[in-house]
Amino acid sequence: MELAHLFELVVATFLVIIVLHYVAHRIGLPAPVALIVGGASLAFLPGLPTIDVDPALVIVMFLPPLLFDSAWAVAMGQMRRHTIGIASLAIGAVLFTTVVIAWVTHLLFPDLPLAACAALGAIVSPPDAVSARAVLQKVRLPRRIKVLLEGESLLNDASGLVLFRFAVAAVASGTFSAPSAIGQFCLLAFGGALVGGAVGMTWVKLVRRLDDEYLIIATTALLSWTSYLLAETIHVSGPA
Repeated sequence: MELAHLFELVVATFLVIIVLHYVAHRIGLPAPVALIVGGASLAFLPGLPTIDVDPALVIVMFLPPLLFDSAWAVAMGQMRRHTIGIASLAIGAVLFTTVVIAWVTHLLFPDLPLAACAALGAIVSPPDAVSARAVLQKVRLPRRIKVLLEGESLLNDASGLVLFRFAVAAVASGTFSAPSAIGQFCLLAFGGALVGGAVGMTWVKLVRRLDDEYLIIATTALLSWTSYLLAETIHVSGPA
């Protein structure tokens, strides 16, 4: 596909997204639901060109700003009070869902390696943070439950991606060590959290010295990618 045609397709996609947001707002439907339905419908339209995109590029382009947007609205004080509950959901629930999906998939397709089934489970187990926040905004829930769900949806991507890496490594090597996996998981998750905290603290100190709102906006926009890429460079979890 020529670059000019690709640009036209991107512009058309943005227009469709705007229309779907407007329709969702008018009928009182969460915007992510309208986007999912609209995107699935577009996939069946005849004549649309096939676009091949590197999955790693998609993750690094869209995942950091989406998580940053969700984290911006989260009450950190409430999250600290419910750390154990959020961690049990973000790690335990994702692990449980991955195991169940892997087991069911292996029963349905016995010829498929169990590690490949686990990779599938790791892909689909983490709920989307943006969708969860959009749905919760329209539902009246007790404050504690809302904080647990928002916190879990914000942190579960790290668990899912780490589990996916282990599953892919098991497929490639044919071996799996639970103690090694647990140690690597702790290293990746806590290492990513430390990198994110360090980048955030550095950004706060930098913003206090800036008196230009345009520079503040620019540094804020780059913050999520800076944290993610730095964490991935030192081989810890970027989403964490």
